[in-house]
Formats: sequence, C-alpha cells, structure tokens
Amino acid sequence: MESQYDKFAADYEWLFSDRVLADGPYYFEGLRPILEQLPADPLILDSACGTGVAALALARRGYNVTGTDASEGMIAQSTRHAAKEGLSVQFSVCPWERLPDRFGQEFDLALCCGNAIGNCRDEGEMLRSLRGIRHVLKPGGWIVADTRNWEKVLAERVRFIHFDPRVREGKRCIPVMVWTFPGDPSDRVLVEVVFLFEQDGEVTLRSYPITYYPFRVEELLGRMRSAGFADAATDYSHDKPGYQVTGRKERM
Repeated sequence: MESQYDKFAADYEWLFSDRVLADGPYYFEGLRPILEQLPADPLILDSACGTGVAALALARRGYNVTGTDASEGMIAQSTRHAAKEGLSVQFSVCPWERLPDRFGQEFDLALCCGNAIGNCRDEGEMLRSLRGIRHVLKPGGWIVADTRNWEKVLAERVRFIHFDPRVREGKRCIPVMVWTFPGDPSDRVLVEVVFLFEQDGEVTLRSYPITYYPFRVEELLGRMRSAGFADAATDYSHDKPGYQVTGRKERM
C-alpha cells in the first residue's frame, strides 16, 4: 500500500477539480448529517488522508482534525499544504492497524474516504483495519467510509475513463484511468492512472499502477459489524458509482 502511493502523491491532486481542492464539497455532502450529530468541538481523524483534501477542508471550517495515511509520500504532501495555509492539522504516517498504538481512544469521528478501504487485500486485513479505527474512537463515535460500487464496476467493466482537463500555473493536464479486470470477480483489479501533461508545447506522460481488491456491499457491512461497529448503514444503490457506509462504536 505504501509503495503504490508514495510516488503517486506528487501528482495525486490532478485527479481533483479546483473546486474540490479549494472547498472539498465532495466530502461534505454525505458528511453533513454526521457532523451535525457530533458534540461541541469534536475531534476528527482522517485515517486515509492522502494529500489532505478532506482534512484541510474540515480544518478551514474550524474543526479539530488529525490526519494519518500509510503512505509517506501522501503525508509529506498533506503536511506541506497545511503549512502553506497556516492550518494546525497534525499529519503522520500510520496504517489503520497501528492506530491503537499511536492514539489510544479519543476521536468523535473517523473518516476513511477516497475509496481507501479497497486497498485492503482480503477480509482479514480489512477486519484488522476496521478494528484499528474502532479502537481510537470514543464510545458513541462514528466511522464514515466511502467506496466505489464494485458490483457496478465489475458488471460494466468500463476500461477507459477520462477526466476534464485541468490547467494550473501554465500546465495543462488530462487525467485518464485504464482498468484491467480479473477473470474471477473476487480477484484484484489493476487501475493505471495516467496523467498527460502539456506545458510550453511539450507533452509528457506519467503513469501510476494502483491495485484494488473488490468486495460487495454486504461484505463491507458484515465486516463492519464483525469489527464491532453498531448501526452499520449505507446509502448504497446498484446504479450509483459509489456509496457511503457509517457505523458507531457502542457506548459503554
């Protein structure tokens, strides 16, 4: 997991529109109902923070946020962004399974956004990861995770996806994803993330292979319950490209 994201971190934000980078609206559409239920001055952990898009957007709104990620490259980028904006968000390298060693039990909300849970290689690794997140939540604390709709992805098997062009500081970029699907739906999926850059008449290409391990919505909800989360729920719909799942750590 670390190796496939460390180099990717330098170009990762080309996947996001300028609007998302500036204000993070993607993350808050589904988060708002949860945020409204949190106590005053909640402590929030972004446990798959990447380059800090969601964590920094929350910090701009006055939330007390901590960010972790398994990738050193991603944490380097998120730390740099926080310093540039003068935001007091602490970022550190920490996989989900090691969260209890780092923090103990203290957060009101833990985020696991950006399809990050799809990096777990099997049921055992996902259960250990979810238990790690649960351990650092206060009683009654929430987990919010989002993921691709893998049932839809594997049924449609669309191999080529392109994004709108981005232009930043005189550089133009077209992000593209090329998908390679397994024969068995339970096997891993390879996504080649390709960035085509054009600046001053020169065209360059950078490519990053990312491996995902598909699961069904029922499997994810079942694993959340097995990991000790109560009230596991989802907004899943078979025709939506992605969905959100939520759960709570039971009160003592």
